[in-house]
Amino acid sequence: MESLIALPTHRESAKRPNRHGQPWVIADYELLVQGVREGLELPALASRIGRTETVLLPRLRRLLPVAQRDCFPELVLDALRTALADDGYDWRHEMLLSPPIVRNEIIRSGLDGLTDDQAVTIGYALLASGGAEEAELFEQLAPRLSESRLMDRLVDLRACRVVRSSPYSVDADSAWAHASYWVHGRRGYRNWHHQQVFEPDW
Repeated sequence: MESLIALPTHRESAKRPNRHGQPWVIADYELLVQGVREGLELPALASRIGRTETVLLPRLRRLLPVAQRDCFPELVLDALRTALADDGYDWRHEMLLSPPIVRNEIIRSGLDGLTDDQAVTIGYALLASGGAEEAELFEQLAPRLSESRLMDRLVDLRACRVVRSSPYSVDADSAWAHASYWVHGRRGYRNWHHQQVFEPDW
């Protein structure tokens, strides 16, 4: 009768490295550095420290200078060998450093880049100049003022300045009527009394 030979199970053939799942300690990194300096490749490095190749690559990246940590996976070992070839390279110090946090900010330019206060000030200056080119520019700015409901602020600003600069006593209704006409034109002047009551912040 033939003897039966026990075949290895899948679990036995795929035995995990002896330090799999254990916390990393400084001795692990020292072994990595030593192995990289000796010219070992990834499989040999993983075998030496008892870890899988999958978890090894992020740890090797951590030993790199901060500026090189985003390099392609196939370049990590070569980059680390180059860094460790410098006797002055302090890999322990580099491990403590973190890449700077990059915040993606939307930078708006042109009319969209103006704050509300800037848009009102520029709109007032364009109207006050009275020139044809300034009037064309104001027409470009007008949609921005209307969308942000800044036209009323422009009218208020004009009304306040009328009251302050006039040598005569000017009541709020008259000042607002003048300012509305000055900003909106005759149509705005005819319809000014349909707006909410003007309460100047004087």
